Amino acid sequence: MPSTSPERLIWHHPEPPGRKHALTRAEIVRTGIALADTEGVTGLTMRAVAGALGVSTPMSLYRYVLNKDGLVDLMLDEVSAEVDVPADPGDDWRGDLRGVASSLWRMIGRHRWYAELVDSRPPFGPTTMRRAAFMLAVLDNAGLTPAVTYVSLLDNYVTGTAMSVSREIAMLERFGIGTTQDLQAYAGEMANDSLDSWLQDMPLLTADARFELGLDCLLDGIAARRPVGRRSRSRPSRG
Repeated sequence: MPSTSPERLIWHHPEPPGRKHALTRAEIVRTGIALADTEGVTGLTMRAVAGALGVSTPMSLYRYVLNKDGLVDLMLDEVSAEVDVPADPGDDWRGDLRGVASSLWRMIGRHRWYAELVDSRPPFGPTTMRRAAFMLAVLDNAGLTPAVTYVSLLDNYVTGTAMSVSREIAMLERFGIGTTQDLQAYAGEMANDSLDSWLQDMPLLTADARFELGLDCLLDGIAARRPVGRRSRSRPSRG
């Protein structure tokens, strides 16, 4: 069988030197993000990005972002910078993890395409790796090993829940169910009396509330696996 060369990553492809009136990588990435925010993953094409930039041919962009995968890598890492990551772990490991996970959830709410694309690319962007390094340090400091597994569980919970909510919203929109009141009305038509109390609670079952409950359950499970009597190890500040 013929051998195939490994895929090139954008992180090994420096931005070319600037030229007068030339595009910049940052400009292309910002345009890609804006396009994905409004048009979704299906609307994110190199042709569409080139058109939004006023460039005659998509091939002009490849000099800066290598290919569409390179653009996606850059976009994922760019919006990852919106996640609040402290400089160093604090004394409250659970609060540190909750803060990062909640900030990641809010970021994905602003960029719904992120959850659809993040698992399709290697997580090697600098801001993405900074978040991972912080979470690994928090877990290691709390004696929770293997830390990599716990980080994966947390990230998968956030992105998986975001993906589920996004698909749920799209499904409801197909049936003209745009509000909680619409959903209550539809469910009320189908339900029997035994579901009355659930229907009354429905306005409280927002995506954010469900996310926070699930995050608490996950953190409870992690805490239950922490070695008894474990104390966080102090770490010198980096700054």
